Amino acid sequence: MNDPFGRVQQKQQSSYDSLRRSLIEAGVGTRAAAESVLKSMLQRALVITLLVTLVTAAVVLFLPQMRAAALILAFIVLFWLLVTTMNGYSFVRRYIKEELSVEKER
Repeated sequence: MNDPFGRVQQKQQSSYDSLRRSLIEAGVGTRAAAESVLKSMLQRALVITLLVTLVTAAVVLFLPQMRAAALILAFIVLFWLLVTTMNGYSFVRRYIKEELSVEKER
């Protein structure tokens, strides 16, 4: 990606730092706790996906004139969910690697 001033990298670093602070404040200090966060993150994404799918199906079924709008909105929401879940997942994996690895010296 063309990012000559490093703005994207700075934004990602800022997002990671914020998540890192949140994990520390929440007491996520072990690898098992961080793995639990990953698992709950994926479960939450699955539940939201199912809810969006059900609501979209209901709108398409009961309000066929709103079909296009419902499908577009569902696509946007699911795309946002995918991106945020992937970013969050990678940030938690980075937290595990950088903060909770066995090799890390205290």
